[in-house]
Amino acid sequence: MVKLAFLAAGILGALLSQATAADMVELPVASAYNWTGFYIGAQAGGAWNNSRWSGATFPSFNTNGSGGVFGGQIGYNYQINQFVIGVEGDLAGSTVKGDNLCANSPGTVCETKQDYLGSIRGRVGYAIDRILVYGDGGVAFTNYKFAETQLFLQDFGGGSRVGWTAGLGVEYAFRDHWTAGIEWNYYDFGSKSGASNVLPNFSVDNRDTENTVVGKINYKF
Repeated sequence: MVKLAFLAAGILGALLSQATAADMVELPVASAYNWTGFYIGAQAGGAWNNSRWSGATFPSFNTNGSGGVFGGQIGYNYQINQFVIGVEGDLAGSTVKGDNLCANSPGTVCETKQDYLGSIRGRVGYAIDRILVYGDGGVAFTNYKFAETQLFLQDFGGGSRVGWTAGLGVEYAFRDHWTAGIEWNYYDFGSKSGASNVLPNFSVDNRDTENTVVGKINYKF
């Protein structure tokens, strides 16, 4: 009877060992998501511009404005352990516009308009599987127009501007080839002088900074 009990216990132990081994084969550990690769995508969001006018013959004033930005981006990420480095270029059309009383002249309106906004930025992030938190920074491009639009009509030009940008973002890979995220960036385009197209020897200086918040979706190859 004792021998039979030991034999049954041995058989039961062997069966349990085989069952455990089988379970381990059938339940492999899932591998972490890898962010390495090229991607292309679209973006849309809002922008808030701070445009400060100054000159030798009038008090300084601002034509702060807001509007939408919409465009696309292309980039590349490379993952090293949990760190992700990359580069991204983007270009967006802009409807940002702001106006205000020109200095202290009653009845006048001065206006700042933005046509587009773009940048080339480096990115450094930290990946927690399918979540990527990152910071970015680089060179930025835009096109502004400055004008007095009421009472006395005159154009102060504007044109292409080059500045710098830096920001933060978070991205989530909701499919193996699809990611979505939200990103904030600050832009500084410095100051630029523009001469009146009507009054000789009359010019204004415009200093422009901007904040944007955009939602982004990417396809990763």
